[in-house]
Amino acid sequence: MSTLPSSSLAPLPVVRLASDIQSGSAVLWRSLLAMLLGLIICGALMLVDARQFNGVDVWDKPAKFFLALIVQMATVSWALAQLPPGERATPGISRAVWAMTAAAWAELLYICFRAARAEASHFNASSIFAQAAYGIMGLGAVTLTLSALFIGIRLWQRRGRGLMTEAAGVGLIIGMVLGTLAGAYVSAQTSHWVGGEMSDAHGLGFFSWSGTGGDLRVAHFIGLHAAQAVPFAALSGSRPVVYLVALACIALTAFTFAEAVMGIPLFRI
Repeated sequence: MSTLPSSSLAPLPVVRLASDIQSGSAVLWRSLLAMLLGLIICGALMLVDARQFNGVDVWDKPAKFFLALIVQMATVSWALAQLPPGERATPGISRAVWAMTAAAWAELLYICFRAARAEASHFNASSIFAQAAYGIMGLGAVTLTLSALFIGIRLWQRRGRGLMTEAAGVGLIIGMVLGTLAGAYVSAQTSHWVGGEMSDAHGLGFFSWSGTGGDLRVAHFIGLHAAQAVPFAALSGSRPVVYLVALACIALTAFTFAEAVMGIPLFRI
């Protein structure tokens, strides 16, 4: 009986990726599965609830936050899989994982609460409760990114394990720093729009970014997703490529931030 060459038995990249995400952190894995259910529920609600807020379905924003946090949880759990099992279970990393999870769910639940009432979750100063909740959301967002940053630093300290470990650490460090800085600026404003139409009704594609004025969400998005772009660059097997992509993420975040502050859309419509 002939046997298949060992290379043909290697797991497909997507299977290996899913396996790493599952093994990196049981807490994050179970949480992202629950978030996937939340995303599906939001999608179903969009089919039956015709109410709108800021020109889009009231469940559009919760759906996007569920998706964004699924990606965040998957990225961090995958990154943890680059560390030895014993190190993943250390008290520092365990606390970071639980802090991240608690902050993410608190934010999601509040966003869903406001969506059910067709009200703003962000930039809502309509009551003392709304102002306090918005402040707590900001604290939660910082907790989420600082927890991921801590894990990124731990990965960077273990960069001798290989290029992918190094890239995972660099991606989380850069992504969380850029995302936090851009997010802090956005939260200090009264809106993420800078000029143009104050509505998502005619925004750009899936993201609903403004096509008539500046939109601070663009830089925040690009900055955060350095966490995925930099490790992806490591598939090239080249350290210079990894750091070139890291620098590109920084430059693109700075460019789109400056563009938004000046009231210039990413693409004008």
